[in-house]
Amino acid sequence: MAEIGDTLGGRYRLIELLGQGGMARIFRAVDTQLGRDVAVKLLRSEYLRDPDFSSRFRQEAQAAASLSHPNVVTVYDYGADPSGPYIVMELVDGEDLATILKGSGALPPRQVARIGSAVARALAAAHAAGLVHRDVKPGNILIGRDGQVKVADFGIARAIAEAQLTLPGTTMGSVHYFSPEQARGEPATAASDIYSLGIVLYEMLTGVRPYEGDSAAAVGIARLSGPVPDPSLVRASVPSDLAAITRKALAPEPSGRFSSAAAMADALDATLDPGAAGLGAAAGLGAAATVAAASGVASANPGAIPYAADAYATAPAPTQTPPPAAPPRAYDEPPPSSGPGPVVWIAGALAIALLAAIAFLVFQLASGGGGSKSPLPDVVVPNFVNTLIADATRTADGLGITLDTTLVDSDQPVGTVLTQDPVAGIAIPAGSPVKLTVAGGIGTVPVPDLRTLTEQQAVQAIADAGLSIGVRSDAFDPLAPVGTVVSQSPAAGVIVAKSTPVDYVLSKGPEPSATPSPTPTPSPTPTPTPTPTPAPTPTPVPPTPSPTPVPPSPSPSAS
Repeated sequence: MAEIGDTLGGRYRLIELLGQGGMARIFRAVDTQLGRDVAVKLLRSEYLRDPDFSSRFRQEAQAAASLSHPNVVTVYDYGADPSGPYIVMELVDGEDLATILKGSGALPPRQVARIGSAVARALAAAHAAGLVHRDVKPGNILIGRDGQVKVADFGIARAIAEAQLTLPGTTMGSVHYFSPEQARGEPATAASDIYSLGIVLYEMLTGVRPYEGDSAAAVGIARLSGPVPDPSLVRASVPSDLAAITRKALAPEPSGRFSSAAAMADALDATLDPGAAGLGAAAGLGAAATVAAASGVASANPGAIPYAADAYATAPAPTQTPPPAAPPRAYDEPPPSSGPGPVVWIAGALAIALLAAIAFLVFQLASGGGGSKSPLPDVVVPNFVNTLIADATRTADGLGITLDTTLVDSDQPVGTVLTQDPVAGIAIPAGSPVKLTVAGGIGTVPVPDLRTLTEQQAVQAIADAGLSIGVRSDAFDPLAPVGTVVSQSPAAGVIVAKSTPVDYVLSKGPEPSATPSPTPTPSPTPTPTPTPTPAPTPTPVPPTPSPTPVPPSPSPSAS
C-alpha cells in the first residue's frame, strides 16, 4: 500500500493524504519532473484483478484528458502501481461539495443555481465529446477558494462501473444519485447525468437527499416506484423556478428531462438574471442576507477554507441605500417648553387609530373573518388509474390532493397506478388523501451479494432471490480463499427482473509464480574400467621320460 513519501511512476511523490473512500485514496503529490503540485487518485489494488480494467482505465483517462473546459478538472496523467491504478489530476485548492453540505446544510438559492449551472456546463462539454460521467454526486464536485466550480472523475467512472470487481461499500455511496435506468441495470446516458445533477440540486436546496433507505436495494426501489421529488415540499422557502427545474431533471423517463445539459444550464442561469424574481427575496432573505449566507458557508464548517465573502453568488453585492435626509423642520425656533403642541396631539391620535385598525384586521384573520369567510371548495377526484405515478403526483399537486401510495407486484409497467380510493368523480375536501395502488413490476428483486461465499452458498443465494445461475468462471486471486466468489455480474444491489442470470467468478487462489526450470546436474564422468590383464599361459614342461626298464638277464639253467 502506498504511503506518504512514496513515489508513483518514478515521478509523483506523495506528500499529503487529502481524503479516502471505499474505492480510492486522494493524495497531494509533487510532480518531480515539472515541479508542481498535483492531485493523485489511487484506486484500490483489487482493481488490478480485472484483466480488462487497465485497458478501459487507459481509454477513459485519455478521453478525460482531451476535455478542456473551465468547469472540468484537468487530467494530466495515469498509470499503474503495485498499490493500484492511479490518475493524476489538477489540484483544486478548496473543498468538495459533499463536505460543504455536511457542514452547512442547505445552501442559499443563488449558490445552488450558480453551482448547478457550472456543473451542467461541464457535463454539456463532456457529452459533446461523447463522454458520459455516470457518477455525478457532491463528492465529485469541487469548489475552489475563488468559488470556481469543477467536476472531477470523468476518467474513471466508466472504467470502475464496468469492472468485474465490486468492492464493499462502493455501491451504496453512489446509489443515492443513480438514475432509474441505472438502478434497473441499463446503460447510463447523458440523460442519466442530468437526473443525477437533479438529485444534487435537490440536496443543495433542502440539505437532504430525496431517496433514503437501509440498503442499496431499498433506495433503488424507492426511486423506481416513488413520485417525483419536490424540494418545495421539504423547504417551503425554495423558489418556485428552482423547484420546477429540479422536478424536470428528476423525471422518471429520460424523455421528460431536459433535452441536454446545456438547456438545463440555461434554465439555471435564467434564475440568476437580475430582471427575474429575486431568489433571495423568494426565500425570505433580503439581498444583504443572501450575501451574508454565502459568506457563512465556509465559516459554518470548523476548520474550513476561508472562502471569499461572495464565493458562490456571482451577482454584485447590494449597495446600501443611505437613509433619506430628515425633512426640514416646520419652524426655525424650538417649540415652547410648556408642553406638546397641537401637531403632536394630532399625530398621536392618528397613531392610536392606526394601531386599532391593524389589531382589528389581525383579529379578523385569526378568527376566520367571524364566519363570513367561505370554506375551501371541494375537489373532484380525477381518474389516476392507468397513469404513471409521476403524472398523478403532478395532477394531485395542482388540485391540492395528497396521495398515499402502496407498491404491489404487477405485470404493468413500473409506476403505473392500478387502483384508487376514492374513485374518480367523487368530490372530497381539498387536502384530503387519495389512496393509490402502484405497480412495482413482476418479480423485481435486488441482486444478492455473492462475494466471499462458497459456490454452494452462492448458488443457494441466487436461487433464494428468484434468479437463475449464469456463467461460472475461475480466476486467480491473491486474497480470496480458493473456491469463494470474487466478483459477479450484475453487481450486488442492482434491481433486476426475476430469473435474470447471475454470472460469478470463483477464486483459484494466488497465481503461482513462474520459476525457471532447474539446471540439470551434470552426470559424473564414469571411471574407465581397466582392461583385465590376461593371465600368462604357462609354458608346458616336457615330461621327464621314464627310464626304459632293463629286461632281466635270464638265469642259467641247472645241468
